Amino acid sequence: MNRYIFTVTTGRSGQNTLANLIESHAKHSYVAFEEPQINYVFKGKISNIERNFRRKFIETHELLGRGKVLTAFVGEDVEYIESIAKRRVSIIDKRMKKKGDQVYIDVSKYFARGLHVGFQKILPTFSLIHLVRDPILNMRSFLNRKKNFYLDNNSPSADSNLLKLDFQQMEMSDLYLWAWCEMALRYESMKNRGYIDKYTEIHTDKLNNYTYINQCLDELDIKHTTVKDNNKPLNTNIGSGYKNTQIGKIDIEKFEQFIEKVPSSILDKIPYLQTYDPYLVHKV
Repeated sequence: MNRYIFTVTTGRSGQNTLANLIESHAKHSYVAFEEPQINYVFKGKISNIERNFRRKFIETHELLGRGKVLTAFVGEDVEYIESIAKRRVSIIDKRMKKKGDQVYIDVSKYFARGLHVGFQKILPTFSLIHLVRDPILNMRSFLNRKKNFYLDNNSPSADSNLLKLDFQQMEMSDLYLWAWCEMALRYESMKNRGYIDKYTEIHTDKLNNYTYINQCLDELDIKHTTVKDNNKPLNTNIGSGYKNTQIGKIDIEKFEQFIEKVPSSILDKIPYLQTYDPYLVHKV
């Protein structure tokens, strides 16, 4: 029986670093970073046309966890999401058999956006990683990217959410802080259910702490070589030509204004925030 491990994260949280780290040390493991990736044939301008075609018909948005998966999650169409999860598992199992791997480790922000309800239906058990970054750094990193928020997220107003807020009253900074809270809540909701056999929380700012990483891998019961030295987390914003993630006083103020909108009963369910002091952390 293969093991399956999935990551719950907002994105912009060090997924690339974590995937490379696990792949370098985990034995007999198939580490997948936001798969299915597009296997490009063409280069240059024509690759943009190829990308659109392949995301529609081959390595589709739905297999990734976008598109109709997001709308199906909002509409509670679990049957559709289950069909996508079955296709994903079929692809995963074939690749694992070919490589002789026994553990599948999915490092992707898309799992908990909706695909999770499909995997819950078809897998008897699986494990979870909660990859979590400082919420203000996470927000600022996304703002630097200037992406379309709704390409990867449903509306904060949707009934399917654990934290429901009026999106019409939200700035872009609020949207990303909502996504951070929502992913944390979904992880907390899932981790103690019967189908979860192991779980661990990994903080992005400790990805270069090898003692900590060894402990997290042990908590997941992943067979691995000892992590003795780890490179600093990759900053893919800089690698893609975007600004470095720097926090100013206005970012902390936006965080505080957002938190005031969140009911205390919800905040109490997010352990990370219980001792979080943004002024102490960022010293602005």
